Amino acid sequence: MARRDPVLKQRIFEARYEKGYRFLDRCGDALIMLEESLSKLTDHVWFPEEMAPTGARLICPDLEITLVFNARQLVVDQTPIPNIEAEFSDIAGTAFGLIRGRFDITKLNRLGSRRIKVIPMDSVEEAETLSTKQVPIKNWYSAWQPATEGYEPRAFDFKCVFELPDKSKGIRITAAPYSKVGADLKVNERLKHPPHLLHEGQHAALMEQLRRMKVRDTNPEAGLAVDIDYYLAWPPEKASISSFLNEASAEADKLEKEFLEKGNAK
Repeated sequence: MARRDPVLKQRIFEARYEKGYRFLDRCGDALIMLEESLSKLTDHVWFPEEMAPTGARLICPDLEITLVFNARQLVVDQTPIPNIEAEFSDIAGTAFGLIRGRFDITKLNRLGSRRIKVIPMDSVEEAETLSTKQVPIKNWYSAWQPATEGYEPRAFDFKCVFELPDKSKGIRITAAPYSKVGADLKVNERLKHPPHLLHEGQHAALMEQLRRMKVRDTNPEAGLAVDIDYYLAWPPEKASISSFLNEASAEADKLEKEFLEKGNAK
């Protein structure tokens, strides 16, 4: 069971702030400004989907991005990741710049950058097996013997949070088996062998293998989801969103590399 390169499935930017009460008076103006500015920035259509006292929503179907904001926070969520070039940091920075100015935001509580990748596997069973092999601590379950005598680990859900001593900066990583509804529980034995070695149905088997490889490498139906969330607590009022997201990406890359290299899966 070879391990494959992770596929980016989702990315999220979040800004939490205080005293965004002007949302109630200026929500409509903010939506208009966001719609016009983001449409011009990305050269794709953005339009409001919802506006209520509890929050407003703006979407860009081409880029699969949903932008939600209210009196307390702004969230920019892209899922799934389309085959269209888009500078996520520019979109997040532009959106927050407009919200910060329009609502007179002077105090930030939190900036967060989260990304979810999936290490593709061919079945739910393989995803669960990979989760047990990717545990950073070897034979961690042996400490529970004899309570687990006769059992074998089937799946693993990992979570770890690292923070600076003053809690001003942190990064969280979780990993768990992932599967879509309808994903194969096990791989058909015919698909594990080269089609030319089959006695019959060689063409059909080859077409199915090619189809599965394309889906697996672009939009996997099963795998190990690796979720990394990098955050700052009480950042400066004029914090640069672009700089923050660049820093978050670099930190997430380092942690992901360590996680993949130091797990038991080879």
